[in-house]
Amino acid sequence: MIKDEIENKLNDDLNPWFLEVVNESPNHNVPDGAESHFKIIIVSEKFIDFRAVKRHQLIYSILNEEMKKIHAVAIHPFTPEEWKEKTGENLDSPKCLGGGND
Repeated sequence: MIKDEIENKLNDDLNPWFLEVVNESPNHNVPDGAESHFKIIIVSEKFIDFRAVKRHQLIYSILNEEMKKIHAVAIHPFTPEEWKEKTGENLDSPKCLGGGND
């Protein structure tokens, strides 16, 4: 499945804190089961020094082969700090409350 390919490549190359790949094809006039339209929400520290265009270019280069198979992709790339500002979610792991190793 293309969705799985996208997830695997982005996980391997960008080590995201958060990744959501949504097949939005059913929202479009395409055959049942199509994988032609995707939305990618990704949070990675690798975006820290990149402006939006560079982030998109990086993702396009990683997904070069997948881009040949799909019609459209909406990319929403964030740094962890941007994600926290947007959602209020802190992506740091919580402190361990057990185990006796304070």
